[in-house]
Amino acid sequence: MSVRSRFQEDEGTPEIELSPMIDCIFILLIFFIVTTVFVEEVGLQVNKPDASSASNLNEDKERVTIEITKADKVMLDGSEIDLTALAQKVKTAIARDREIPVSITAHKDSSHGVFASVWAIATDAGAQGLSYTTTN
Repeated sequence: MSVRSRFQEDEGTPEIELSPMIDCIFILLIFFIVTTVFVEEVGLQVNKPDASSASNLNEDKERVTIEITKADKVMLDGSEIDLTALAQKVKTAIARDREIPVSITAHKDSSHGVFASVWAIATDAGAQGLSYTTTN
């Protein structure tokens, strides 16, 4: 009789049982397939207008354009005008059409006080479509 030590025994190579893992994966797959909702959402079809059609709306209307130069000169339609005459011109333009747009274009180095005065004059004259931009 030979005595074997505990370390000399051949236990074989270890193996991983894959069948429980495969069963678990199939169960998860079935769970996700059953719980997934395949419903289309119902909504309204909306025909959106093109951006080019929006620009046509303002092309037909008259526009009052006020420009403030770097030297703080107030220009109306390309000619210099003082603030009292500007108030009268804006009032007459607004009297013809309440929806007429009034735009103020100010140079970036112009005085804020002049801009505030022109804005106040246009507002007092009743301009509702009032906008402003700056230039270099």
